Amino acid sequence: MKKYVLLILVSLFLLTACNGGDSENGNADNGGQAGETTIRVAWWGNQERHDMTLEAIELFNDIYPDINVQPEYTGWDGYWERLNTQAAGSNLPDVIAMDNSYLNEYNSNELLIDLAPLIDDGTINLSDVDDVYQEINHDGDRVLAVASGANALSLVYNTEMLEEYGYNLEPGYTYDDLYEMNLAIKEAIEEDGGEFFGYDFANAEYELFNNYARQNGMTLYNEAGDGLGFAEETLVEYFNWVHQMVADEAAPPHDIMMSYIEGGNSMLQEGTAVTQTAASNQLIGLSQGTQFELDLTILPALDGVHANYIRPSMSFAITNHSAEQEAAAKFIDFITNNLEANEILQAERGVPISQAVRDHLVEIVSEPVQKTFAFLEVVAEYTQDSDPLSPPGETEVRGAFIRIVESLKYGQVTPEEAASQFIQQAENVLN
Repeated sequence: MKKYVLLILVSLFLLTACNGGDSENGNADNGGQAGETTIRVAWWGNQERHDMTLEAIELFNDIYPDINVQPEYTGWDGYWERLNTQAAGSNLPDVIAMDNSYLNEYNSNELLIDLAPLIDDGTINLSDVDDVYQEINHDGDRVLAVASGANALSLVYNTEMLEEYGYNLEPGYTYDDLYEMNLAIKEAIEEDGGEFFGYDFANAEYELFNNYARQNGMTLYNEAGDGLGFAEETLVEYFNWVHQMVADEAAPPHDIMMSYIEGGNSMLQEGTAVTQTAASNQLIGLSQGTQFELDLTILPALDGVHANYIRPSMSFAITNHSAEQEAAAKFIDFITNNLEANEILQAERGVPISQAVRDHLVEIVSEPVQKTFAFLEVVAEYTQDSDPLSPPGETEVRGAFIRIVESLKYGQVTPEEAASQFIQQAENVLN
């Protein structure tokens, strides 16, 4: 089943991907420059990312006038639909932005080339890149992609509210501390007639459990990628904590959480939550939309154990449909190492993986971006080795987890029932 995930998705998305106008999608030329070599480069994102990347491509064209870059860009959902259609037609772009939840699916379907030879010969220069920023993109000796930015799962918090109520979230705070702090702040605010929802999980319970399993010396998936890697009682313990947070109102009901997500709003930004789960680079967007000062801290400790790790926020890979692999590799090297390009990109995709680029940018980026740089330095002090890439079928497993957590938070299943249901559904996908 897992070998044919892409073909199944193509059949589901073909009509959608081919229907309608191109108002959201970018499929432009490179401003009329006629290079001897043409490469297509695809990514997802919002308009700000599109504009920055297009400006960086103009700089690339100045440096490599013989390489014509044809950009293809859209939002998250439309991006994967388009790629699946292109994969079915053996017409993938030369360079594609990849998310780690999809990387192994594309690799298992033999759609990505090994970048190791292009790294070894210096076409893609990673000499200034610490292994911690890149190791997750490896499959044995094969290098599947190069991170275009790095982040880590974090807790974003309102510094003013924590100070006002006398709390801090220095490394070492626990899951129980998070529960008790949110209840105490909720009580104080509601006594004054205010509204407070507690800890915003932000629909990231799956990612938090991955960290929780690692804190117990286990993994979400087994090493072979054909099953789960944790004990059922570990998931029951985690589900008990999630259920307690919601049932005791230390976290909002599921419908409240989803109403904010679907409305594009944030409890943290409006001050009705003091903490939110987020990828560390999300601090930038969250800070832009609030009057409050926000900052980052690492995830809760469990019996003194931290298990988070630095991961690519997204990566660039070269597809095996590319007839211009050397030119494609030059583009990846440019994004990774060119200082002027990274001034344009402003670390919007995450913390640059090149130390030289980070050192160059740290004094010229905005304060929230500087905080993401500093945060990854902290994570590096507490990190554990990253897990292997998620197996094909991970997106289905994630979907099952999200559905079961929703039932748990509504009180429709017990933590024990939720754990049993998830394990059964996940094993059905993976086996």
